[in-house]
Amino acid sequence: MKLLSLHFRSLILAITKIAKNPFEHFLNILIISLIISVLSAVLITSKSSDHWQQNNLNYPQIMIYLKDNATAADVSIIENAINKFNPKLIKGFQFIGKEEGLKELQNDQKLKEITSNTISSQNNPLPDVLIVNTNSVDTIQLNQLYNKISRLSNVDSIQMDINYANKVNDLISFIKKTAIFLQILFTIILLLVIYNLIRLQMLIHQDEITVSRLIGASDLFIMRPLAYYAGVQIVFGSIIAFIFVNWFIAYFNSMFMNLNYLFGYAFLLNQFNLIQFFQTLFILLIFSTFSVFLAVKWVFKNYRRHL
Repeated sequence: MKLLSLHFRSLILAITKIAKNPFEHFLNILIISLIISVLSAVLITSKSSDHWQQNNLNYPQIMIYLKDNATAADVSIIENAINKFNPKLIKGFQFIGKEEGLKELQNDQKLKEITSNTISSQNNPLPDVLIVNTNSVDTIQLNQLYNKISRLSNVDSIQMDINYANKVNDLISFIKKTAIFLQILFTIILLLVIYNLIRLQMLIHQDEITVSRLIGASDLFIMRPLAYYAGVQIVFGSIIAFIFVNWFIAYFNSMFMNLNYLFGYAFLLNQFNLIQFFQTLFILLIFSTFSVFLAVKWVFKNYRRHL
């Protein structure tokens, strides 16, 4: 009960301190909210790009050319063998028989003129083709799947555009690494802002802290109101960031609503929902407490040097 009372008193002291100098603290909160807004925007953009990728990206296809004596049962065996390797890697199959391939060829007037002398219904050299629609650009897994298929019976040859897979994989990897880098960068910036904020507060109230230590106050006792002081500003900054980010997303989506034909289906940012807000807030409060701890330790360390 006493511990709860100490926490409540620390919270009231933090709110009172902010209320006494609203303009000064408003600037601090505004800076914090801008940093959190960038962090949230990067997170939302990263998640939205994953959604856009699933709906618009053309993943590599594997063309399997079957032997002349392959039957429908052989095709089923090949499909089952591929699924056993990694069903999550496979989006679906498409079988094109030699007769169907011939019809498609004959429906193309240009190709029909070129091949009319060599290909006919009585002389059809086209093979049965099984197209594997993949669901990944992981070149390691795709190469493993390619080697697996090449060892199957009744498979004559295989074709896969691995260069396309490499390019797409590099692009997605670049986007994800950039997003992670920006999140780490702005998290560090936020930590430095909180760290400097607490350090300045301790230097301003150094006399009070000195008296508290002389009468036996522990580091934790001194750190507790400072942690709440930082936490309250993080909460206010997060609320402002939540409103600002959702406003920006709504504006961005309305601006790009008529440009989906350029960027593909669902080129829209997801809203910054309450679950993501509270998850982000929880993580930021942990980081801010860590920053307060570092600031307090730094000030106490320098305080002891001057004694």
